[in-house]
Formats: sequence, structure tokens, C-alpha cells
Amino acid sequence: MEPIATKPEKEQRTLWILEWIMTFLLTLACGLAAAFLLEYPANLIIGLICAAFAVCLILNLIWIPAFYKSLEYIIGDDSVRAKKGVFWRKQVNVPYTKITNVDVTQGPVQRIFDIGTIHLQTAGASGAQTTSAELKMWGIRDLESVKDAIMDRVKAISTPQLAATAEKASDETVPAILKQILSELTAIREVIGRK
Repeated sequence: MEPIATKPEKEQRTLWILEWIMTFLLTLACGLAAAFLLEYPANLIIGLICAAFAVCLILNLIWIPAFYKSLEYIIGDDSVRAKKGVFWRKQVNVPYTKITNVDVTQGPVQRIFDIGTIHLQTAGASGAQTTSAELKMWGIRDLESVKDAIMDRVKAISTPQLAATAEKASDETVPAILKQILSELTAIREVIGRK
């Protein structure tokens, strides 16, 4: 199968920016209301907190586009890879043999933008101790086709492996007594089939 390289849709960047702006506006509104209701030292502290949050907003408005540019997803022959990172580059590689579940999520605002998130979970990362996926693919427009492309590759990899594992187990690790039982059962089936 041909590798599929994709990036998140631009609406994902817009969504992240809107989330930060809305959080800032709510914090600013609460801070201003509290500043008007409280006395001098308390309203000064709240004003300083709002100013610090405004600096964080400005830094995030610079960081979000840079992080968005760094995101890249590759659905390859043997694994799904994600590259990301502004200051520290990180590459996550999830082999198809390890994928146990592929989830699709799409919140109300994501539905407005017609994008969603695909979560790839592995046996080690999907236990009760963690709630996060091994790999998240943000800002995907055609969720079902990308999910199907991943699942097709998972099935294509796992089916030959299971057959090879079963064949190898029957030849190498099965004790002689079990082989004898199998041959007896096969003989019984042939006798019953003739009658």
C-alpha cells in the first residue's frame, strides 16, 4: 500500500487559537469583576494575574502556528508516525502490530469546523492506568476514511502474522501427545464423515 502523508487542517490551528482567546476573555472578565468588587491590595494582585495571563496568551498566539506547522502524520506500510515539536522535535512511531484500538472523536466545535481527532491506542498505553492514546492525529477532515486506511493496514499486517504464529506453534511447541490427539480427532472426523 502507498504511504499516506498528511497534515492537520488549518481549522485545527484556528480552533486552538479560539480556545486560548476564549479562555483569556473569560479569565479577564472574572478578573475585572473581582477587581472592581475587592479592595486595593486584592484588586492589584488580580490585575497582575490578568496581565500575566495576557502575556501567556500572546506567547501562545505565537507558539500555536509554529506547532501547527511542525505537525505531520504518515500512515506507512508498517506503522503510523507523527512528527511534532517547535523547540524539541518528537517523532512517535506506532507499529500496526501494536495497535489495539482506533477511536474517532469530534466535539461540537470540531463538528462546526468539520474536523476531528483520531486516537491510536496500543496494548501498553490503553490500560486502566492511562487515559491518553499512544498517538493523536488532530485536525483530520475525513475521519472515517483515515480510520479505515489505518484499520486496513492493521488487518493486513495481523492476519498473516496470526497464521504464521499458529503454524509455527503447531510444529515447534506442541507436545507429541497433543499431536497424537489431533491425529486421533482427525481420524474420528473422517470416520463420521463417511457414515
